[in-house]
Amino acid sequence: MKRALPLALAALLLAACKARKDFPEPGLGWHSPSFSVVFGRLQRIPAAEADAPPTWALRFGTPNDTYEGELALTPPERLLGYSGGEPVEIRGHVLSDPAPGLYNGRTYVVDSIQLWSGYRQ
Repeated sequence: MKRALPLALAALLLAACKARKDFPEPGLGWHSPSFSVVFGRLQRIPAAEADAPPTWALRFGTPNDTYEGELALTPPERLLGYSGGEPVEIRGHVLSDPAPGLYNGRTYVVDSIQLWSGYRQ
């Protein structure tokens, strides 16, 4: 009986150590004051028509933030090789007119894009 108690406690502790904790994602991203540099997570938004290209967006904040926390990205050629969900840093500028089509936001002209170096999938 004396041996069973320590074994039972060890099994209980081992089970508790494997318990999974889900924490909310820390800050979604950030941007420089002029929006010349923005860090966030890529989103691939499928087009309404099957043969049309997707819309790419960068989520960097919440709906209460500037530009509702996301920007539509152009030109799409700069996003080749990405699938969506990757944390990236983009450099460029925001266009003054709202994004055309179904996307509700502002368009960001991407001069360069870089996968965040700390990213592990």
